[in-house]
Amino acid sequence: MTNARTQPGEDSKAIAGESPCFAKALAASDIAGIRVCNLSEDEAIAAIERLVAAGGSHYAAVVNAAKLVAANTDDKLKRALLEADLVTADGMSVVWASRLLGHPLKERVTGIDMFERLAARAADRDWAVYFLGARDESVRGTVERLIIAHPKLRVAGYCNGYFKASESAAVARAINESKADLLFVAMGSPAQEYWIAENVGLAGVRFALGVGGSFDHVSGLARRAPQWMRRCGLEWLYRLIREPRRLWRRYLIGNSVFLWLVVRQRFLGSRQ
Repeated sequence: MTNARTQPGEDSKAIAGESPCFAKALAASDIAGIRVCNLSEDEAIAAIERLVAAGGSHYAAVVNAAKLVAANTDDKLKRALLEADLVTADGMSVVWASRLLGHPLKERVTGIDMFERLAARAADRDWAVYFLGARDESVRGTVERLIIAHPKLRVAGYCNGYFKASESAAVARAINESKADLLFVAMGSPAQEYWIAENVGLAGVRFALGVGGSFDHVSGLARRAPQWMRRCGLEWLYRLIREPRRLWRRYLIGNSVFLWLVVRQRFLGSRQ
């Protein structure tokens, strides 16, 4: 990947050697063909800080069971995940799978939790932040709430996610012109992974993260599961109860496929 901020002759993938996944400096668990970093949330934030300081363009991705299942049939998504500088377990099912496979992950590291912590860190470090995705009221509400919570936060700009594919390059160039350091993309999966992998270099940001429905939660348009359910790994159940018609297929059928992939990997070895 190239970046307007990368020095001449500098290889941004070499810079990505700062990434625990690329350098293999830290352990990871191979789950359904995707390398998931074995990091605590604190360690993930520290790794992202190193990437930001290193220069070049980098991005992270978070994975749950549904995304890992999709990556097994979607080569474009799989490539985006394999090329990410950092991949963490957004779903508790991924953590449970790592234990079954004999390489247990330290903990669940979600996109929304990293998003909120990085917004606070950006205010402390004077990093400019750009917000891309969701509806106007959602992205605007997210910006407003984060500015209230972090008055020193420097917002480079924001844009909803309802633009045509043919406009992607123009959106990326606008982000580049904003001089943003961090980019948060809330388009849902796999759209956000596609967009980030294809445009992070053109956008010129130091680090990008796909955050799914986080803007809706941060803006107050949607509720997140109670803390006790998150601690117990039951956030998926909370979502299923609230939106059964939309999510039953993902959790009941998708999780069954994920379980099969993990069991096959455990007893037959990875076929990836």
